[in-house]
Amino acid sequence: MAYRVLPFTVTIPAGTTKTAPYTQALALDNWELEAVDLEVPAGPNGLMGFQLLNNGVAWLPYGSGQWIVWNDHAERYSLNDQPNGSGWQVQGYNTGNYPHAVTLRFHVNPVSNTATAPVVPTLTVVTTPDPNVVPVVL
Repeated sequence: MAYRVLPFTVTIPAGTTKTAPYTQALALDNWELEAVDLEVPAGPNGLMGFQLLNNGVAWLPYGSGQWIVWNDHAERYSLNDQPNGSGWQVQGYNTGNYPHAVTLRFHVNPVSNTATAPVVPTLTVVTTPDPNVVPVVL
């Protein structure tokens, strides 16, 4: 189970073409990525497509020129052994008359290098003997 879930909503403007797609960077520094949920609410009806990129390279779907085209659909993708933190982007087109959104939820954990990891609170339980209690010896 992830330590934290980081939500993002990317709205792709109406009238955005495939040849000049809209790109938005996602601020994900210093996290190990466990999974990402992608969701497109009802509305685009095939007029909007998007990609999840890492440093400008298509990650999902894999391959240049490929697009995810959904309407009222959501899926989760595991991110085992994927790049940590920075460089993630959403790129998309929308040939419709209305803006449409893609919602992303990154399930993240602190990075294993504690020098750059976010502070994770810990709980330590310490029991102290009560000086007013006398042990009974039988």
